[in-house]
Amino acid sequence: MTRALILVRLKPRQPDGSMIGESRRTCHLVPTPEADAMPQFLTAYCGLRIAPGSGEVLSSPVGMPCEPCLACSPVVVLDLLRHVRPWLGGPVER
Repeated sequence: MTRALILVRLKPRQPDGSMIGESRRTCHLVPTPEADAMPQFLTAYCGLRIAPGSGEVLSSPVGMPCEPCLACSPVVVLDLLRHVRPWLGGPVER
């Protein structure tokens, strides 16, 4: 069974006061933590570790999606797109 996903984007101002540029504020796909778990950080499908207070949970996709998250996520629709891409004239994956 696939766990539910949450959408997370880095906040422009990080907890340590540093600023994040818009190019780094992509929309990441993150598996929801187990109900009884309290992780020290969230890990996106791309491998990005999101520390408490450094990200915002989104109710819908905002901005650019993180392409590595899309490629690594278990989203069924994205898997379907990988299979029909050759029919649409895109590059063939090997």
